[in-house]
Amino acid sequence: MRLSLPRRLGVAATAAGAAASILAVAPASAAPNITIGPGSEIDVVQKETPQGIEVNACTLGVLALTPDGRRVGVTAGHCGKAGQEVAVPVPGQSRTIASVGSIEKSSNPIVTDDGRMTDANQPDWGTVSFKPGVPLVNRLGKVRPTKVGRAVVGDQVCRQGRTTGWQCGKVADVAGNRVLVNLKGDHGDSGGPLVRLSDGAALGITSGGLELSREAGTQSEFFDLGFIFAQAGGLRLAV
Repeated sequence: MRLSLPRRLGVAATAAGAAASILAVAPASAAPNITIGPGSEIDVVQKETPQGIEVNACTLGVLALTPDGRRVGVTAGHCGKAGQEVAVPVPGQSRTIASVGSIEKSSNPIVTDDGRMTDANQPDWGTVSFKPGVPLVNRLGKVRPTKVGRAVVGDQVCRQGRTTGWQCGKVADVAGNRVLVNLKGDHGDSGGPLVRLSDGAALGITSGGLELSREAGTQSEFFDLGFIFAQAGGLRLAV
């Protein structure tokens, strides 16, 4: 199960249905209170129609440095395709978002209508390039990564997601480049960071959830951050 949240957001000042939200788009320069960092809420624009704007609501994982020194964001690949616009909610302005950049690279895994990947072995990562002048911070709130680490079964960890917030638990399994944690995520958490409590190491990016059994319940799945950095062209954690 993927944990992005498809939403249709109206752009008019009239209701667009019970499941819709009214959305106004503002330039980032008109929203001085915006600061983007690990765990920030992001909205990836899927398409615009006369009825509204359809977005995937996701979470930013970490900020990273490209080989040429640019800071980019890292999130889940199923949140959007390369070239799609990325926006964030404007603090203090209800139902208003500001455009801050675009998806630069994406593994863009194929996801079915019920939120499942057609190929379970396909990577799930994406990077975000930001517009000049967008305020970026390498640590935000409780998410304060110090380095990139490798998860080990039993690690005490915490994750940040736009829907479930800050949750802590244990690493239940590590299989190749995937990490399972005994936490239940929700739609909108995709792309969010996983951090180890003992040393602040950033371990992974939220991809989805797996229901292993009735006894084990649903567990959150993450992609190893070191693997993502290598796949994305040699990124380094911005600290």
